[in-house]
Amino acid sequence: MIFGSRALLAFAIGLAAATSAAAQQAPVKDARISMEEFRALHQQGAVVVVDVRDAESYAEGHIPGALSVPLDLLQKYVPKLKALKKPIVTYCA
Repeated sequence: MIFGSRALLAFAIGLAAATSAAAQQAPVKDARISMEEFRALHQQGAVVVVDVRDAESYAEGHIPGALSVPLDLLQKYVPKLKALKKPIVTYCA
């Protein structure tokens, strides 16, 4: 599983999830982006990709470059993710 056809859920976690100037001024709580938009942002290195599945699922396959942060540990890692100063895209499938 590298890329599915479903939209990905992007959690801004204090950052803008969209690329427009207006969106970057105001953080987005949660927003969906298309697979095409995700691919473009991912190829540009413009987003942090976070796999929120358990470690076993991550080991079976994940998006290249995705960080493994199981959902139950996500709050613990919010400060570190915010420090990366990029929009954060999470996925679980």
